[in-house]
Amino acid sequence: MSVSLKTKILLAYRSGDICALPECERRGRRLSVDSEVGDPTNVGQAAHIEGENPGTNKNPASARYNPKMSDEERNSFHNLIYLCGTCHKRIDTLPQGQIEYSVEHLKKIKSDHEKKVRQAMLDAFSSVGFPELQEATHWASSVSPSTITADYSLLRIEDKIQKNDLDADARGVIAMGLGVANEVSRYIQSVAQTDFEFPERLKAGFLEEYWRLKKDGVGGGELFELMCRFAQKGFERQAQRSAGLAVLVHLFETCEVFKK
Repeated sequence: MSVSLKTKILLAYRSGDICALPECERRGRRLSVDSEVGDPTNVGQAAHIEGENPGTNKNPASARYNPKMSDEERNSFHNLIYLCGTCHKRIDTLPQGQIEYSVEHLKKIKSDHEKKVRQAMLDAFSSVGFPELQEATHWASSVSPSTITADYSLLRIEDKIQKNDLDADARGVIAMGLGVANEVSRYIQSVAQTDFEFPERLKAGFLEEYWRLKKDGVGGGELFELMCRFAQKGFERQAQRSAGLAVLVHLFETCEVFKK
């Protein structure tokens, strides 16, 4: 059993596509690169906190290997930290990696890093304007428009959050995204003046990914976070990434994407 692709993508999203080790984190180099076609290219790695391999007669066990863990626990999100290749090798090199990077130390590094990433993401909503929204939605130019929506019914945000079984983290993103909802709406209406299919292409792109994830059995807060990752499209600047989230929240609010 190995780490699933879904778990790797979720790990990259929560890590902001940046290596979690502080000395590398400070450089701010993104480990995912945007692509004009298909998904972003990921060069980061899902590193095990408690090691993956039990070892053999010829080879020692992985650093921090815990024989009491099941394979499912070993490859779960909670036992993984997002690192660049160099830092992955650094924490796993025996014996130095095991001495310098204990299980407790790596868990704290992971937790602290993900908290900083989340705060930076929320802070960047204040920088979202038309230029950032244009960059964040450029990919929709290559999407085929969907059938024009006939159902414009809306639900209260709280009702929709509960219906989609979203957690506190998702609520936080939605709350911040709603703060720039009018800007997103004005931008979409502005583009639609000269490109009337733009709103439907944008919706179609998000819906395609939404139904793909639903087909794979993803739901709740995990589904929302993977959609957030899709919305960020591997962008470099945090303002672009938060602009993508603002567009997703707009579609959530207007009942274009997610359960009504």
